[in-house]
Amino acid sequence: MRGVVRATVLVMVAMLGCGGGRESNWETTPDQPTVQTTEEERTSPSQQAAEAWAGRDDEASIRRAVELYGQLNSAEPNNAEHAVWLSRSNYFLADCHLSFDEAKKEEMMSTYDAGTRAAERALVALSSDFADRMRAGTRIEEAVEVLDATAVPALYWRASNLGKWASADGFATLLSYKDEIRAVMGRCLELDREFFYYGPDRYFGVFYGRAPSFAGGDVERSREHFETSLRHHPNYFATRVLMAQDYATKAQDRAVFEEQLNTVINGDPEAAGPELGPENRCEQRKARNLITQADDLFE
Repeated sequence: MRGVVRATVLVMVAMLGCGGGRESNWETTPDQPTVQTTEEERTSPSQQAAEAWAGRDDEASIRRAVELYGQLNSAEPNNAEHAVWLSRSNYFLADCHLSFDEAKKEEMMSTYDAGTRAAERALVALSSDFADRMRAGTRIEEAVEVLDATAVPALYWRASNLGKWASADGFATLLSYKDEIRAVMGRCLELDREFFYYGPDRYFGVFYGRAPSFAGGDVERSREHFETSLRHHPNYFATRVLMAQDYATKAQDRAVFEEQLNTVINGDPEAAGPELGPENRCEQRKARNLITQADDLFE
């Protein structure tokens, strides 16, 4: 197995110059045309969007949420909150519905991209200084320094959507975006480490576990970040699934792999509250799929 891994890494290194790319969207307006609405008209779609989001276990419901948050974002392009919810809704649709069906990979990719673009619109709405820097060609790794903690939700969901899109596109693409995503999540870590159940630590657990050593991988740092996230939010199941997938497999620690996944599979998805139920049920599905691959992942 080690020989196969070494050969795979060599192929990946050779592919680094061939990574895919995407065109960022740093405009102040979304793709859909802006429409004028009354306060009453704006309130109704907002309530409907929240109700559709609450039913996101159902694919039709989360698709409706994406549609409604898209309408709200079109009506109020300078409302960063609507854009962030649109980004998060796209992420959930792609990650917890489309990703389980290989036939929907193309739609999954475009949905992650739509989520990335929505978060970019939120960042533009939040900071004209940031928007000007991005339009002038400043690297986002540098431009994020002008943002404060209010930008963390948009930064987080942009990085989450972009990271999943890049991973699905291939290892070379993921490596081509790693410095950008790492810098953005590093800024989130500085500004609001606790955001989304210690999400920045969870990201760095993935980064240090997934990256090969020549690209900054470090299994001990991976474990430390995962443990930090779990210490504060043990009932957010995504942390456990990612720790099994990205730390345990890299460290070849099958005991941790099985412990984390079985905890998820046998756990109560609403142990941390009903608001996390849909996310945790999604992670239980991932855990059941992943644990069947144990014999292939460990020597």
